[in-house]
Amino acid sequence: MTIQNETPAREITLAVAGDIVAGTFAVTDRYGRPLCYGPLGHNPGGELVAPAITAALHGIRLAAQARTAAGVAHARLRLLIPSRLVDARRLTEAAVAGALDLDLVVEPDNPAHAWCATYGRLEWDPTTVTELVEYVVRPAGLDDIDDTLPLRDALESLVADRSALPTDDRHAIAALVHLAVDAPPTPPRDADEFLLRLDAGWLGAAWEGHDLELSLLDTLARGANPMLSWCELMFITTLAPWSGAEPAVHGRGLFTRAGAPRAGMARTLPRS
Repeated sequence: MTIQNETPAREITLAVAGDIVAGTFAVTDRYGRPLCYGPLGHNPGGELVAPAITAALHGIRLAAQARTAAGVAHARLRLLIPSRLVDARRLTEAAVAGALDLDLVVEPDNPAHAWCATYGRLEWDPTTVTELVEYVVRPAGLDDIDDTLPLRDALESLVADRSALPTDDRHAIAALVHLAVDAPPTPPRDADEFLLRLDAGWLGAAWEGHDLELSLLDTLARGANPMLSWCELMFITTLAPWSGAEPAVHGRGLFTRAGAPRAGMARTLPRS
């Protein structure tokens, strides 16, 4: 459900959820890392406020703070909400007041749900919110490719949208694509370079000094059967450099239809 259709150069993606039974809300980034959570609070009549709208408003306020902290005049907020049963007009008004275009994306099992069960309260950290703001150059004239998707989201959909994957696997794919596509200093030039980047050593060196990305990499590479290896296999078989099958050709074409700057490039802004 898209409330605003304009595509500014700055984008923020957040997930929000509320739990009426626990009386809590939570806001996370696109990878499921908690940004803030706590009790819902009560309205003047003493009743718990509605969880969905409260969580969404917290997310919008946080996005507006991130936009301001990043020093940009305008941004698009992609807000993952658990249900369509929200006051879209109220959310749109709040977003406009924060200089945000709002895209509401219904995702019932979004990553914020798990944090609603966490005891206590977490306030958002003003020193790190600028990392939520991403620079996106939209594709233009890409024939059979959806020109509303940045390269990163298009790559995620190649794997995630063709399989009935659990939510945790989808988050792992999103995290790895971010690490590989947004790695300094430039995005991958083609599918072969993208696949070469799906390596813990390469990614660790590329993201040296970036605590958030190194934490994501550590999570993906941990354990006897790391998610990193599974995600790498999924992308190798999907992009299949040896194959002339239509899905593989389509996937590899995401990289080749590029100008300057690269179509679909998504970059993480440097820390302030």
